[in-house]
Amino acid sequence: FILQYKLADNAIESGVLLYKGENEDENFFLTMIQPPARPDIEMVPPRDFIFILDVSGSMYGYPIETEKKLVTNLIEKLRPIDKFNVMLFAGSASTLADKSIPATKENLKKAINLIENQSGGGGTEILPALQKALSLEKSEGYSRTFVISTDGYVSVETETFDLIKKNLGNSNFFSFGILN
Repeated sequence: FILQYKLADNAIESGVLLYKGENEDENFFLTMIQPPARPDIEMVPPRDFIFILDVSGSMYGYPIETEKKLVTNLIEKLRPIDKFNVMLFAGSASTLADKSIPATKENLKKAINLIENQSGGGGTEILPALQKALSLEKSEGYSRTFVISTDGYVSVETETFDLIKKNLGNSNFFSFGILN
């Protein structure tokens, strides 16, 4: 059975259904929020992306070249109202800026040049990098997203996921993406 439907409006639609249970301790609700098929760009809130890039030795060659293309593509698609930062990690972690910066043409070019100059070398110290990324000043009123690019060759996988899990609720909008 396949049900296909289309909303009549090009706006976010929502609804709530309530059901009173058989006893006073048991009530139910269902919330439905349906975005339009193609939201207008004005409907998307300003975003703050923190790109966390693995530039360790295991990334040398094809992996880092793929990472460069992918992240450059993402950075080039940022809107002028967005903010971003780039963090590189191997044996240590460094950032493009002390806090997220506006996605101006000049700042985008600076970030892309930084990324393009990476070749891969050193250990894979992801945990200190994530701790540093989480300590970066938040941009009020921005939807914050951490994008992590790594080949996944780390020995602290459990600790890394625990750190992410522990910090999921520390922002209005908070998500992680791991690319490998």
